[in-house]
Amino acid sequence: MSLYCWGANSYGQLGLGYKSEEELEPKEVPLKNCDLRAEDIISIAGGAGHTLILDRYGFVYCCGMNSKGQLGLSDDTLKLTQIEILGEFKIIQISCGWDFSAAISECGKQFVWGNNANTQLGLSKSITCTGIPSRLQVSQKLATGFKHVSCGLRHSAMITKDGGLLVAGTGAKGQLGLGDNFDDNNYLSISKVPDLEDVISVASGQHHTVVLRDNGTVLSWGENKFGQLGVDPNVANSFVPLEVFSHDGLCSVHAGWTHSAGLTKTGDVFTWGRNCYGQLGAEREVPYKPEKIPTLNDVAQLSLGSEHNLAVTNDGKLYSWGWNEHGNCGTGDKKDIKIPKQILTNKKIKYAFACTGSSFAVIE
Repeated sequence: MSLYCWGANSYGQLGLGYKSEEELEPKEVPLKNCDLRAEDIISIAGGAGHTLILDRYGFVYCCGMNSKGQLGLSDDTLKLTQIEILGEFKIIQISCGWDFSAAISECGKQFVWGNNANTQLGLSKSITCTGIPSRLQVSQKLATGFKHVSCGLRHSAMITKDGGLLVAGTGAKGQLGLGDNFDDNNYLSISKVPDLEDVISVASGQHHTVVLRDNGTVLSWGENKFGQLGVDPNVANSFVPLEVFSHDGLCSVHAGWTHSAGLTKTGDVFTWGRNCYGQLGAEREVPYKPEKIPTLNDVAQLSLGSEHNLAVTNDGKLYSWGWNEHGNCGTGDKKDIKIPKQILTNKKIKYAFACTGSSFAVIE
């Protein structure tokens, strides 16, 4: 197996060993002098200029920009490097915000590092940033452990072991869902979204948050300038969770900067929100209304970047669509893709990951 990458690489976030404005054609990432093997990769996440890669043994590798400590290393790196400090824990999930990072271990511990200027790590306001992955300590009343974390531009949302949701970071546009009288200055570094339970999936966008409950209900809150909450944009922001959509076949929700998506167990993809780059995958008369992408079926895995998307089907085909300014759709040019288009047509794809402006695929 091999790992391929394409898109923005101005900070070396593609792991190619050099910086470049963009890579329009998918290229193989050299793993020769690295302990990471392509066949072991289970997840990849990327922020503005950094990338994290997780393997099945629970090890985390990183590359790219480290201006706020978001790599968990002492310096920038152009080559994939293991984050040693996490090595004693088996990490099972990773997420990147703009310039911060988070990881969850098998035993339910959460680690955070990078920029905390908006308390997006959930750490004390006195810590503006940290390059050392730090364990997030919360009271037993808030959480006895964590299952999943999703980082946005300057906020993060975490599913607790009992299916509740904790949030951290700025809530200026309602993205924390903590109520109409919310004020960033009055709140603790980390809070629980009230009256929300049985959460099975969460996704943080630029200034919005989307969750899926186990009964198939999708709720969202935060900025709604482009209808990314799934309601009419005449509601500019919502500071409380809104029930927007229900489908008992949904298994996960996803968020780009200003668009949102849901994936069903049968492989259908619903999208809503901003569509100026084709990020919804189809022409839409009412972009805020969650609708199925008609040309895309049998999707096994879905990944949303800031404004572009990747989907892998059950038979190993890879489709991309949306914003393509840095070649992040992998089509060999910079034209935005309005309808999902198959790329790497002669390869069988195991997984694909859309990061902020870059993309990765594990190829069998």
